[in-house]
Amino acid sequence: MKHLICIMGFLIIASIVFADVTAEVVSIDKDQNGNIRVWTQYKIDGVEVQSNYPKIGGKSVYCSRYNAFNFLGMTDAQIKTRILADVDAHTKSLITQTYTKKANEDILTKHLKNITGSKVSNEEAVIQIDTDGDGVNDKEIKIKTDGSSVISPVSP
Repeated sequence: MKHLICIMGFLIIASIVFADVTAEVVSIDKDQNGNIRVWTQYKIDGVEVQSNYPKIGGKSVYCSRYNAFNFLGMTDAQIKTRILADVDAHTKSLITQTYTKKANEDILTKHLKNITGSKVSNEEAVIQIDTDGDGVNDKEIKIKTDGSSVISPVSP
């Protein structure tokens, strides 16, 4: 009988624990520049994630902005898939946030003690570019701090 009560208690507790991040697209509109805004509510373990944006319908929301170039040549289904992929990426970002904060604190306190005062110096920057449009960088520009530059084929 004790085992049955323990199992029932565990099942009740497990059924109310969410342990996930959910998102709901709440509204879609345009901003003053004509960009498309997608307003999304996020919850972690059933608790609404608060944002600094004004609430919509009593829900705390976050905004993603898009324009026509984001959806060029896409069907309605592809546009929906693209927006939901962005929403999904943000839910995963929220999941990793706790770990990231803890890991960053560890790095800051244990591994970056001697970086203050370190210096870096450069006299030139090298930028590689694709000049013939074949997708392969074929030229490089070496730019010096005095503003002079040299263009040459990419060095192997």
